[in-house]
This record gives sequence, C-alpha cells and structure tokens, in this order.
Amino acid sequence: MTDRRNRIRTKLIVTFILLVTVLVVASAMVWYRVATAHVRRETENRLLAVAEAGALLVDPLTTTALVNRAGQRTQQLAEENLLAMKRLGVREAYMFDSDRRILATTDTVRMDVGAVAPGLANYASEIERVFQGEAIVTEPFSDDEGNVYQSAMVPLVGYVDETQTQEAIVAILGVDLSLGFLQVFHDFRRTTILLTLIAIALTVVVGFVFARTLSGPIGKLVSSAERMERGDLGEPVDVDSRDEIGYLGHALENMRRGIVRRDRHLRTMLAGVAHEIRNPLGGIEIFAGLLRDEMEEEDARRSHLEKIIREVQHLKTIINEFLIYARPRQALVEPFALREVIDDVLFLLSGDADERGVEIDVEMAERDLAVYADVEQVKRALLNLVKNAVQASPPGGRVEVRAHEAQGKARILVKDFGPGIHPDHLKQIFDPFFTTKGSGAGLGLSIVRSIIEENDGEIWVESVPGEKTIFFVVLPSVGSGAGAYRPDATVAAGTGA
Repeated sequence: MTDRRNRIRTKLIVTFILLVTVLVVASAMVWYRVATAHVRRETENRLLAVAEAGALLVDPLTTTALVNRAGQRTQQLAEENLLAMKRLGVREAYMFDSDRRILATTDTVRMDVGAVAPGLANYASEIERVFQGEAIVTEPFSDDEGNVYQSAMVPLVGYVDETQTQEAIVAILGVDLSLGFLQVFHDFRRTTILLTLIAIALTVVVGFVFARTLSGPIGKLVSSAERMERGDLGEPVDVDSRDEIGYLGHALENMRRGIVRRDRHLRTMLAGVAHEIRNPLGGIEIFAGLLRDEMEEEDARRSHLEKIIREVQHLKTIINEFLIYARPRQALVEPFALREVIDDVLFLLSGDADERGVEIDVEMAERDLAVYADVEQVKRALLNLVKNAVQASPPGGRVEVRAHEAQGKARILVKDFGPGIHPDHLKQIFDPFFTTKGSGAGLGLSIVRSIIEENDGEIWVESVPGEKTIFFVVLPSVGSGAGAYRPDATVAAGTGA
C-alpha cells in the first residue's frame, strides 16, 4: 500500500511538473518567436524604406548614364548619393545592372566598379523579380567572418531610347544592413532558456511541496483505512484539512465510531448469549455424566450418554471461542523464548499428531530466539495454526514449523501438505465465522489474526490447492541478530517446495 501512495505522489508531481513545464516552455518559445519576428519585420521595413529613399536620390538620367558608362562625373555623383544612404545607417549601398555588373558602390574593397559581382549569382530569382518591378528583402546571410547581414533591392528606372521619353527598369539599388544587433536576441534566447530552467526547477520544488501537502492527508486516510481493515479501530482518524479530504476524513472517523459502537454491542450481546448457554451446558454435562456412571458397562444407553457428553464438550469449545472473540484479553507484552512455546505446542498436539500419523518437523535457525509479545496469546495462536495444519494433513503426512530472525523480527512458518485452500477462500480465511470445516464456529483464525496484530505482528497465508498451505507469522523479536534464512528466501522456499 505504501507503494500505491508513492505512486499517487509521483503521479501528482509528474503531472504538475509536466503541465507547468509545457506552459513555461511554450510561453518562452512564443515570446521569443513573437519578439524576433517583430524585430525582423521592423528591420525589413527599415531596409526597404532606406532603399526606396535612396532610389529617389538617383534620377533616371543618372541611372541611364551609369548603365551606358557615360562619364566619371556621373560615377562620382552616384557614389555621393550612395554615401548619403550609408549615413542613414546601412552598412553598404551599391548599384548593378541586369548583367550583375557593379555600376557604383560604397564598398570599393570587395566590389570593383564595372566587374560582375559573384555573390549576386545566389540571388538570381530575387533579381529577376526586382527587374519586374518588385522591391524585395533577402533572407539573412553571413560573410566569411560570420557576420550576419540582410539586403534590400529596389528597381532603378532609366531611359531606353535616345529621346529620353521611354522609361524602363535598367538597374537595381541594393543596400546591406548589418544584423549584429540581433546578437541581443541570441543573448535573450540564452536568458530565456536559463529562466525556463529556473522555472522548471522551482516547479519541481513546488510540485514536491504540493504533492506532499496533498498526499500527506491522503496517506493518513489510507493508513487509517488499513488499520480499520485489519480490525484496529482504537486509533481515531486524524486528518487536519479543511478541504474535501478533511471532509472525507471526518466521514471516515464517523464510520469508525459507528463500527466501534456496533462491534461493542455485538460483542456484549455475544458474550451474554455465550454465558447464558454455557451455564445450562455445564449442568447437562454433569447430569449426563452422573447418569452414565450409574449405568452398567453393558447398558446400550451408556453410549448415547457419552455421545451427549461429547457434543456438549464440543458446544462448550465453541462457546469458549465466542467468549475469547467477544472479550479478548489485553496483551501482556514481555520477552520469552520462542522455542519453549513451540515445545509446549508440540506437547499439546502430540496426541492428535500420533493419532493421525502426522510428523511435525521443527527447525529453528536460532534456538535462543526470543520474542517480545504476550506468551499465552502467541502460544494460543501457534497452537491453532499447527493444530489446523495437523488436521489438514493426510494420514502419514508431515507438518513443517520453521522459525528464524531477520531484520529485528521473528518470522515463523507453519506449512502442511494437505488439500490446500481454494483461491476464492483465501481472502475470507481470517474473517469471523468463516469456516470450510464441518464443525466449529469459524473463529479460530480470526482470533489468531487478532492476537498477532494485538502483539504488533503480521500474518498472511499462501496456498496451492492440492499441494500445500503456508501460514507466515511475523512478531517483534528481542535483539537484532540475523538468522540463517532471509524473509524473501523463506517465502520463496515455502511457495516453491
């Protein structure tokens, strides 16, 4: 059950962390993309504005002269206009014709006037669109040094006839803008990633706190429900919460109190009925015994009276079980030697075992193993378990009793090789009044479980129909010496033999 509570806490933490992480990462990505898209859009608009403003400085006559290589003066005038554009904040400005020959440029180092610019070959489709009258902005690109730039290209109009009346697009004005300022966005991205990681770390911390806050009361409810399932109704349900979980805890506490009241009434009634029945039974047994003793040995009626006495004794046994169940004795916890208790159990059952021809094989890893519990209650519980094992064993069969210490606990195994228990009955085997025998009140194993749990122990059963049944009992031990058997190995050996 602890694993289940841990799974609930893990699910809460994982769900909360995933949800918040997705929201934080998605928000950061959207924020980053929106910001960069806005800046790039503004950069493109600025590039186009500068390029179009520069195109207004170059009249058709100048453009025509440059294309036709008219003179040095025109070349100087065009370069002065380009330098004026450069003062507007662009990195470089240049003009070229349909053959991609440079007509004028502010970058005389990398571009030669009159030469074909090799880099423009990468923009053939864009250049074709510009010569069709469209102003464009290229995608960002990098130079050999890793610097990032972006270009804008706008058409330049010139005359295509000698009368200078017919205009056409004869050249292109290009401007380059350095995008070094976008490095800020790289820093911004790193900052965003860092903040996202910090947010995720805080989310993990908050998730653990949140899950612990929520799973803590749930764990208390589960622990209370487990105690109630085991029949431990003495400890109240304490959930200090003002939400729905607190309301559930309050309802569970009311249910516990109702069960305690009903159980107390039932036990009182059961004890009263048992007392009222036991007294007449005692009288019946006495008078039947007197009548039997007054008859001759050969009298046929004597056997009838003996049957009456046996049935009365059987009824008294059942009544005693009712009384033990109705009024269990408070455990008187003290250390005692487990071997002595097992020897007493073997002595008490030796007659039954010999009568059925059943061998009881006892093995203790530590002969001085001491248990911290109520010695009489533990003896009663082990007596019941071993007696059931003897009764379930076939004639000439064998019952194994194993005991060892592990992890500060005394671990006892009672195993028989009888018909086993049907899987449908395993969950009910410790329930009061449940029995598969033809006689008895079905309180034996219920009393055994009550005894073991009253002494801070555990008990469970495993069975393979037609092969074997194993009862496991765990009780507090005195000392911490490790035994020859490990708990897992004991279970495996018991279930796999």
